[in-house]
Amino acid sequence: MSEKTAYHHGALREALLQEGHDLLAETGPEQFSLNALARRVGVSPAAPYRHFTDRNHLIDAIADAGYELFGAALGDAVRKASDPGDAVRGIVRAYLSFAATHATYFSVMFRDRQDRPNAVGPPSFTTFADAITAAQRSGHLNPHDDAAGIARAIWAGVHGAAVLTSTGGFAKVGLAAPQEQLVEELVSPHLRTPPD
Repeated sequence: MSEKTAYHHGALREALLQEGHDLLAETGPEQFSLNALARRVGVSPAAPYRHFTDRNHLIDAIADAGYELFGAALGDAVRKASDPGDAVRGIVRAYLSFAATHATYFSVMFRDRQDRPNAVGPPSFTTFADAITAAQRSGHLNPHDDAAGIARAIWAGVHGAAVLTSTGGFAKVGLAAPQEQLVEELVSPHLRTPPD
């Protein structure tokens, strides 16, 4: 794609995001370069700066695309659940699956953005927080426990499991486990059978 064609069709930003995702997969965020990305897309070194202030803003935009996919995956898990307890399991399952199948997005979604805005990330977790509240109301989670504390415990557990699985940390010390086993280990300490 020539630079002129990209601008004419208004597709340069999308091309930068798509090729940027692929370049991130190859180099990781530390070695990611806008100049290398410009060469890959076939535009001048200055062209990416018309859409992104710097490399961090472009990586943030890639992370935002990941958050959108992530939020949709969590929402699908809740919609497919048979009850609020199953929704919590589904969210944990979706989280682990997302980390495994979208490793490049996952690798940059939780970076410290310092003072740069993150308008997409926090809302993607609304589904998770709402599922905790719904499971408490239904009795699948203890209604007397602090909802924020439950959310922190489950989120910390699933995020840690996702990272340790994707980096091979569990496997290195003989603790690798199938996804469904991880799901149960992460949610069973919190879920309960609701009273009649």
